[in-house]
Amino acid sequence: MRKVWIEITEWEKSLITDCLENSVDAFFVKEESLVSKIKELAKVDVYNINNLPENIQFFKINSKEDEEKASKISESVSLVIETGDWKIIPFENLIAQRDNLFASVDNLTDAQEVAGILEIGVTGVYVHNCSSDEKVKILKKLKSEKGNIELSEGEIVSVEKLITGDRICIDTISNMVEGEGMLVGDYSNGMILVNSESQDNPYVASRPFRINAGAVHCYVMTPENRTKYLADLRSGDEVLIVNNKGETFVSVIGRIKLEKRPMLRIVIKGKIKDFSVVLQNAETIRVVTPDGKSKSVVSLKTGDKVTIFEEKGGRHFGHKIEETIEEK
Repeated sequence: MRKVWIEITEWEKSLITDCLENSVDAFFVKEESLVSKIKELAKVDVYNINNLPENIQFFKINSKEDEEKASKISESVSLVIETGDWKIIPFENLIAQRDNLFASVDNLTDAQEVAGILEIGVTGVYVHNCSSDEKVKILKKLKSEKGNIELSEGEIVSVEKLITGDRICIDTISNMVEGEGMLVGDYSNGMILVNSESQDNPYVASRPFRINAGAVHCYVMTPENRTKYLADLRSGDEVLIVNNKGETFVSVIGRIKLEKRPMLRIVIKGKIKDFSVVLQNAETIRVVTPDGKSKSVVSLKTGDKVTIFEEKGGRHFGHKIEETIEEK
């Protein structure tokens, strides 16, 4: 999700409250007295523009030389870029070279434009020099936009009973509906969309905030196109919620449950190759089908269609890399 930083020039409680209620990431002020007043309203980052920490830097680009200097600044620094007449080209060049890049904007049109550059966009925007209404409008728009990940249709090859294993259950802070869940797989380049426990059934109450995700060794897709082992997830970590259309949003883990349960190994035929996933053997565990519905893993049979994610290459510490990696 795009980060939004907003500059506050004076005490305006209604604006600050609106920003807080719409998940602003940080405020920037010019008067030190505003720092404590804003922090009294909520736990939020507030920075004095005249006394910024070393990991935040403003940089103005007026020439190609300026752009080259900006590209050499450490990615550990959140770089807020101001541009002159050339608004797009400098960002295209910098986005291709580094992360942690913020664009200084003063209207919604520019904010949306920099958010979509190279289909990647900047890390976030720094909003200033505009009305309070415009600031809130930019914040609401960028925070409401969903990400997207390319999904495809896979076919069930086989479903095999396994012995008892260690299973991870993820309780998030967000309610989900049928067709929404998480991408999980034995391999980082092949995953199935596991449905949330949003379906009512005669045995247990629905838990729409929960994903019964799979065995501890499985990979799960996380924000910023990264993966993690299910075993490494902790309360407070961000996770990626995906629906059958590939639309995504970020949630946070409230609780992880690790329990011993009987398991199934499901083999799926993709367009690139066959892959598998180990899930709990229970009626309440469901996978998403291409029509946005879901089907229990105990009802899966050869030839059934399911929603999957595939990619070529592999992962190193969760990051996608292009090299020869063979997983069996």
